[in-house]
Amino acid sequence: MQPKRQTKSMPEARKVVAIDRAKAMVWTGPEYPVLRPGKYTVRGLSIQGPDWVRSYFRWSLRIEFGLTTETESVSAFFNFGSDAAKPRIGRQSRYYKAWVVANGEHPRKGEEMSANVFLEGQFFEVEVDDCNRDAEGNSKPGADTYSRITRIISAVRA
Repeated sequence: MQPKRQTKSMPEARKVVAIDRAKAMVWTGPEYPVLRPGKYTVRGLSIQGPDWVRSYFRWSLRIEFGLTTETESVSAFFNFGSDAAKPRIGRQSRYYKAWVVANGEHPRKGEEMSANVFLEGQFFEVEVDDCNRDAEGNSKPGADTYSRITRIISAVRA
């Protein structure tokens, strides 16, 4: 007598689930406003990072600054190299130059260059411009354009 053959059952059809609009996904990330390019007086508000950004294969830091004349905020973005093991600060980097302005002097050998120096209550004069190109240098559509700090010019302690 032959053994009975086992048959594989058909997998159940996947159910189609309607999205409940009351539970829809909502953007809770930072807002990046569009400001008129120029010089502004700002004050440091918060720090995000440094974080490894997998899509760009580099370390990145975002510092949010509040405008003193408006309720808007604007961010400065800094890159710390593409070594996934650890972030690196170069002497010619934008972060090094901005940190020296915020700190009031160059770092001493072995000194930690923490981004917290931007949150010590000082006022900064900064240059703001539009970010209208993507990572590959292509033009962004108007809706994707936002303002960012391109240079920290000076700092005044309160």
